[in-house]
Amino acid sequence: SFERPLLSGVAYAQRVMHADREAFERQQGWIIKTMKHEPSPPQDEYAPVIYSQETVSYIEGLDMMSGEEDRENILRSRATGKAVLTRPFRLMSNHLGVVLTFPVYLVDLPPDAKVEDRVAATAGYLGGAFDVESLVENLLRQLAGNQELVVNVYDVTNHSNPLVMYGSEVPLGAPSPSHTCTLDFGDPFRNHHMICRYRSEPHVPWSAITTPSGVFVILMLIGYIIYAAWNRYDSVKEDCRKMEALKKRAEAADVAKSQVKFCWKLLAVEMF
Repeated sequence: SFERPLLSGVAYAQRVMHADREAFERQQGWIIKTMKHEPSPPQDEYAPVIYSQETVSYIEGLDMMSGEEDRENILRSRATGKAVLTRPFRLMSNHLGVVLTFPVYLVDLPPDAKVEDRVAATAGYLGGAFDVESLVENLLRQLAGNQELVVNVYDVTNHSNPLVMYGSEVPLGAPSPSHTCTLDFGDPFRNHHMICRYRSEPHVPWSAITTPSGVFVILMLIGYIIYAAWNRYDSVKEDCRKMEALKKRAEAADVAKSQVKFCWKLLAVEMF
């Protein structure tokens, strides 16, 4: 149910407090481990992966809070209620991609909810890796018609060291004609730019491409990521709620079973 185009892996990590760790590990049948596959040392809280797409099943049981960047993403996402992104990195397909992290809350929160209320209501975290290279290629391949269009996408959170997310290692100051626009992937803590230019001199003015078709495709690029990610978020959030309900039913059934056994024992004692 996790499969989606351009998603190389989706996983759900549950928030576990230290006081609940022993019971959680007993229920799961394994111990929480760090990113180095070592038993996790005592912490205030953990975020072990309990569900994952088959392609990333190797991360099940690993505490996402034990990775520095993953921990930062988790803390930022649950404090803001928004998706946050990692820096670009090489996926298993050798394409450049990013991981989006969404918080999953136990209850619906208003947009202006306080940070402490968001933290208290956090049930877990949903993460998914987006193949940025494939995404850009799919949406921009035919934009320039018969002309070959060169597209570069950068993570410019650190302006002195822009990170390439798509395209060749071309400096941001690429020769004209070119067009630069800002991409908003929904993470208020990271900044992204896209630069478009022709490989050869275009036969038509650049404005004829950037307006309105360029703007349309850019909006499609952003919209596709947000739409796909939120669809996964809603689906997994609902699955998690159902699992919590089933868990409570199972616990109630165990209690009832124990009570029935106890009553039978009392009855047997009274009869003899």
